Amino acid sequence: MTVPDGATPAAISAARPTPMGRWWLRNRWDDLTFVHLAYAPEVVQALLPDGLRVDTLDGMAYVSLVPFEMNQATPRFVPPIPWISSFAETNVRTYVVDSAGNRAVWFFSLEADRLAIVVFARWLLGFPYVWSRLTVEGEAGRRRYVTESRRWPKRPRSITDVTIEIGDEIDAPSELDAFLTARWGTVVQWPRRRGRLRHHPVDHPEWRIHEATLVDHHDESFVAAGLPEPTGTPIVRWVDGIDAWFGRPTRV
Repeated sequence: MTVPDGATPAAISAARPTPMGRWWLRNRWDDLTFVHLAYAPEVVQALLPDGLRVDTLDGMAYVSLVPFEMNQATPRFVPPIPWISSFAETNVRTYVVDSAGNRAVWFFSLEADRLAIVVFARWLLGFPYVWSRLTVEGEAGRRRYVTESRRWPKRPRSITDVTIEIGDEIDAPSELDAFLTARWGTVVQWPRRRGRLRHHPVDHPEWRIHEATLVDHHDESFVAAGLPEPTGTPIVRWVDGIDAWFGRPTRV
């Protein structure tokens, strides 16, 4: 395995440190919940492609379950398309450093309930999307996110049922909160499993993060990604919503 030990990681910054340039894709992410779990770095590193190094804080790597509602997902100059541009999504992600020193997100899986989105993102961009049955419910300060089943690809099997209670907004996010959210790009391998790594830059306003508490938590997506069953206490956060813009990818 080739790991970019010589890459100096970019500084962690709550706002994008350098201009992104012209964006080509926009999203709005609403009702985001983050369930963060710590892992030994070597466990996560073993699942990464050559050219990526797992990022760590205080000697630990992190993997996050992130369910939310995607809205206004559309390319530049194209208005949001009813139904297609809004959908439930759940992803499993970890935090990496690429050969250019970008502190980025690596997705183990992204589940969405719109087949057209899955096909577009999977085959044209290289993101490991899965067509799934998902629902998001909310009332009285609680949110419930359910992945009932995977439709395509169906294997590995994964079911998720997460309910959280939303707490107060965090006035001063911790070093760990910044480490887990100040990620100004994602890395994908395209063609998947044998292709080159590409860094997709992203820009968005600063996060307004809330405390949150797990009320119910059943998840199979970590194990489906090849990770051992998580242990330890999850760190749970919630964000009301945020607009995001993606720039053109570059090879790393």
